[in-house]
Amino acid sequence: MRSLRRRFSSTVGPIAAALIATAVFAQTTPAARDIIRNSKPLSLAEIVVVLSAVREALAGRIYRLSFTPSSPGPLVLMGSDGWPRIFRGESGTDSPQGHVDLINVTSYTREPAKSCSGTALGAELVIEYEHKSTDDRWTATARTRTATEIFAPIFEMLTGDIPTESGEITRIGDHAARALVAAFKLPPGAIPANPLQARMRQSLWIDTTSLLPVRWALIVPSAPELGVAANVDYGFWFTYDAASELRPPDGVAAPTCVR
Repeated sequence: MRSLRRRFSSTVGPIAAALIATAVFAQTTPAARDIIRNSKPLSLAEIVVVLSAVREALAGRIYRLSFTPSSPGPLVLMGSDGWPRIFRGESGTDSPQGHVDLINVTSYTREPAKSCSGTALGAELVIEYEHKSTDDRWTATARTRTATEIFAPIFEMLTGDIPTESGEITRIGDHAARALVAAFKLPPGAIPANPLQARMRQSLWIDTTSLLPVRWALIVPSAPELGVAANVDYGFWFTYDAASELRPPDGVAAPTCVR
């Protein structure tokens, strides 16, 4: 009987946790939709609720980031915390030896990184896979996650790691979307090249029905004295279901430590 109770308890625990999580999401999502559609500016507490629902909506989704909805760009598989699990990009380079096509797959493991001598490095372990057309093979290296990860400003807005303010509701392509707005900060140690960089803002537009991000943009303010007559918008579109799956390459051993 005791062993039966133990088995029952060990089974019910995860089931109960899943049911609670589902119930919380079911309660949060309608509330987030009501909040994000409200015509008044959102409070900080409301933004927290919205971002939590956005992360839930994004978890496990694959999308493409590109300059236009129909142009090529890297593929991203999202985790549940607002940060990617897998990032895949394709590019090409030319050299005196000829043209080289590259495929880069970045895996954010959510595991603590350590050196190969066993020292904890105080950051997440990241595995970089690379395929070159010149030798048609994959290689894998380990590193730590840094403050200069590609598209980090987008993911820092999604995680809530940077202060975010309420923006307007408008049409973004085919979407009714609400903007969340934040100051754009250069990576640690970077020195602004001109005064404009200290005034740049970034916006993340969230679809008011699906709660999925539809566009991110960096806004450069007007500065006639510097030859910038009007606000300049550099942005990326989110195109969903751009791939059915995204994973590290098969048959490639991932290193477990950083050399």
